[in-house]
Amino acid sequence: MTPLFGRYDALLMPVAPAPAPKGLTWTGDPGLCAPWSFSGLPAIALPSGLAADGLPLSIQLVTAPFTEDRLLGVARWCEATLDFTAAPRLEAISA
Repeated sequence: MTPLFGRYDALLMPVAPAPAPKGLTWTGDPGLCAPWSFSGLPAIALPSGLAADGLPLSIQLVTAPFTEDRLLGVARWCEATLDFTAAPRLEAISA
């Protein structure tokens, strides 16, 4: 990953392979977050939209070790660019 972080400020990818699951008993498949958790690389998730059924979607940003300031700057830029303010529909979340 080190060569990539020399060329890019951050990597952007999905947090999960699908929208958040319905209900509050499970947060969804963590498989797309696991590489960053296991490697100790700084990562942050941001809400990015709502699926057709009203459940939340999210993106994650990952950056090089010890560059949390860069990660937060990129996250701030993404939040401003996405300008996402919608809330998930409560009936979509309820089990």
